[in-house]
Amino acid sequence: MSNHRLHTDGVALVSVLLIVAILMAIASRLLATHDLVITQHANTFAQNQALHYVLGAETLARQALYEDLTESGPETDHLNELWAQPTMPFELDEGGFLEAQMRDLNGCFNLNNLVGSENNLAVERFQRLASNLGIQPQIAQTWKDWIDADEEVTGFGAEDRDYLIAQPAYRTPNRLVTDLSELYLMQNIDPEQLALLLPHICLLPETDTLINVNTANSQTLAALDKGLTLVMIEPMTLEERTYESIDSFIVENEDFAPAADALSTKSAYFLLHAQAQVGDSLVTMQSLLYRNPESGVVEVLRRDFGKLFRSNLISDTEEA
Repeated sequence: MSNHRLHTDGVALVSVLLIVAILMAIASRLLATHDLVITQHANTFAQNQALHYVLGAETLARQALYEDLTESGPETDHLNELWAQPTMPFELDEGGFLEAQMRDLNGCFNLNNLVGSENNLAVERFQRLASNLGIQPQIAQTWKDWIDADEEVTGFGAEDRDYLIAQPAYRTPNRLVTDLSELYLMQNIDPEQLALLLPHICLLPETDTLINVNTANSQTLAALDKGLTLVMIEPMTLEERTYESIDSFIVENEDFAPAADALSTKSAYFLLHAQAQVGDSLVTMQSLLYRNPESGVVEVLRRDFGKLFRSNLISDTEEA
């Protein structure tokens, strides 16, 4: 009888210990899940905060561009204006920073011009830009075939039949392009050469855009006519340029007269690049902005959250 009772008590004790162990395991699991949920919510909150900060930077940029046109007038845009000034990263109350920078896209070479009314001239200008940078000039013909509507090969270019034999096969878009990454899909393109080209080109939703002489760099300006050279242009681009009309610009720079039809002193397209960090969450955003030249109203044409942010301030330090 005594042995039976001891056996029963032992079984009961084992059962109690087993139940306690199960309860402890469940409690540990619940605590771990709870901590995970809290961490996920905290990360989501920080991510949303960072997103709203870059959207706030976009709103401020649109306002700055609007005030620039309505207060300074629609005829002139230059790098001394408020929108073009570099800003230091500033700290956020939540712990982190926000940094933004603006680029005038009328100061770069619009590759979509190669399907415009003056496409042959645009091809020649693209060839000069490439040659001046040490890049094979046939990239211009390859790009024209990439975006034009026909299937006829231009010079050393390439059309669908050249891309359909690739693995995997693909076709040319035969339309205006919105992202420079498509350059890497073209035939016989060297990524290292493209890296040299990217700072001087852009893609705008028009095919006859003009170059702003107040904001363009020497490489972009030198590509506009065969009579222009970097040696001739670089001293000019190192000085402040605030020309109010192309006529006044040509008076001081007569060598640009043959390219006057490609020039302007005002801009309509701008690229905002902003980055915000809150805690461990980081959000970067590029916004393509269009400013109506008459009303000054600024609209967002496209946002891209996948572009790596590179601070102009860091670049200047590295160059020094």
